[in-house]
Amino acid sequence: MTQPSFFTEFLIVLIIATLVAIIFERIRLSPILGFLLAGVVVGPHGFGIISDFEKTHLLADLGVILLMLTIGLEFSFERLKGVQHIAILGGTLQILLSILIGLGFGRVKGWSFYQGFVLGSVIAPSSTALVLKYFIDRGELDTRHSQIAVAILLFQDLAVVPLIILITGMGQPAESILQTLGIDFLKALSLVTGVILFSKFILPYVLHQIALSRNREIFLLTAIVICLGSAWSSGQMGLSLAIGAFLAGLMFANTDYGHQLSGEILPFRHVFVSIFFVSIGLLFNARFAWEHVALILMMVGLVLLANFVVMTLIFLVFRCALRIALATALILSQIGEFSFLLLEAARNSGGIDPFFYQLLLSTAFLTMLITPFLFSLVPPILRMSEHIPEFALYEKNRQHPEKTTPGPSGHIILCGFGPSGRDLAMTFREEKLPFVVIELNPTSIKEARAFGMDVIYGDAANEEVMKQAGIQFAQAVVVSFGDPIGMMQIIGIVERLNPNVLLVVRTRFEKDVPKLYEAGADRVVMEELEASFELNRIVLEHFGIPKENIERHCERIQIRKELFIETAILKRRAK
Repeated sequence: MTQPSFFTEFLIVLIIATLVAIIFERIRLSPILGFLLAGVVVGPHGFGIISDFEKTHLLADLGVILLMLTIGLEFSFERLKGVQHIAILGGTLQILLSILIGLGFGRVKGWSFYQGFVLGSVIAPSSTALVLKYFIDRGELDTRHSQIAVAILLFQDLAVVPLIILITGMGQPAESILQTLGIDFLKALSLVTGVILFSKFILPYVLHQIALSRNREIFLLTAIVICLGSAWSSGQMGLSLAIGAFLAGLMFANTDYGHQLSGEILPFRHVFVSIFFVSIGLLFNARFAWEHVALILMMVGLVLLANFVVMTLIFLVFRCALRIALATALILSQIGEFSFLLLEAARNSGGIDPFFYQLLLSTAFLTMLITPFLFSLVPPILRMSEHIPEFALYEKNRQHPEKTTPGPSGHIILCGFGPSGRDLAMTFREEKLPFVVIELNPTSIKEARAFGMDVIYGDAANEEVMKQAGIQFAQAVVVSFGDPIGMMQIIGIVERLNPNVLLVVRTRFEKDVPKLYEAGADRVVMEELEASFELNRIVLEHFGIPKENIERHCERIQIRKELFIETAILKRRAK
């Protein structure tokens, strides 16, 4: 019995993805680079191991659909809390400016209005897969710049629906554009309305009934049927299958059962990511890129520079600190997965020729290829920002404008008013310890001021903000958030301005403890260690282990911690 050729080629993609992941992990490079390059090598424009253009596009479509489902599952509207104004207003402004830049560049190059619009639409969305992987790998999903970035990504992904409609409709003959746009917008409105009503009134009841059966197989099968049904409905309405898959993932993510489905599907996320990026490499024509290298490099420069500048300015308009604005803008400067859907929509509508299609595809491919290297520029750019007082974003007139510091000396500077910072602030207030809070989140600032606390709106990783908080007179500085880059910057500032102050920081991971002590922290609270203490104590107590044995095990953990600390302090003294 002969094997279907599509299955053979699909197996080849998986084998290549596995080998590439192993090799690039060994040489400490992002596997995504390898997936993209591997696709080029085995694709129809490389050695031709996978040579059927029709099946290449089918693989690319499959990769996008699977990837969009998992991305939708990782999004929740809870992530917009506190940054929804930046996501909606800032996201809208960013997309409009990207389209204007595309139209302007197209006019300079002598392209049609439609080509300029397609260019602007394609460069607008950023890569959700790359950005989420970056934040997850670094443990920074709860930092301020990651919250803003994820909120912008969510808005961009949702904005793809009207962009696809516009690209499809505008690619039709002039006499039928308005009619096509009107019909497509009605279809999209019907789809979104149906998804909202289904997710609010029907889906919770269905999932609850399935959950009562306590059968994982039935739950997973039901979820897959609903997801495929959403993708099919989207395709039937003239939208992309991937849009339907994304909406299905988003629908499940905002239910009480989203975590269960994520647990079932997300283990396959790396498979979906590898299929997608290998499939993008399959579409890339290296010969075309070489023949038009000057134009493509100009386009790549336009995309990166335009996205970086536009994003930075928008974030500064919304009074984000320069450090946050630069980091978030750089992280979001590449072209994303949905850009390929927009490009395919333009190609299928007949509005662009093969040259323009390959030009934008090559541009998107190269921006994704260099994205891991762009991410490596985030730390040095953040370090540069700490000495620029013009962008410190502090408020000189705070809750009590007659004061310039909370007191002549001896106060505490509390960096961050999240859950940990809030608890600390309440303790300081009850014990009548003088303190000032530094915070960037307007919602948290409003909450702190409602308690009558002294708050500075600004970035604690900026010297001017720390001076405004009275670092020269402070007795202690407490960093209550877990942003490792911002934390290192704060330590450096405190070491320069008041090295005698007690500096207490927190970190999630044990691996970060030595470098924080080496940088100058006096005390590092490690979440992994505290969790280890509690887990040991709770479990051993439950099984009736003698108290002296429990203490011995906890002492072993404590000794390991002290060894970490002593080693780091010795290294610091040796400098």
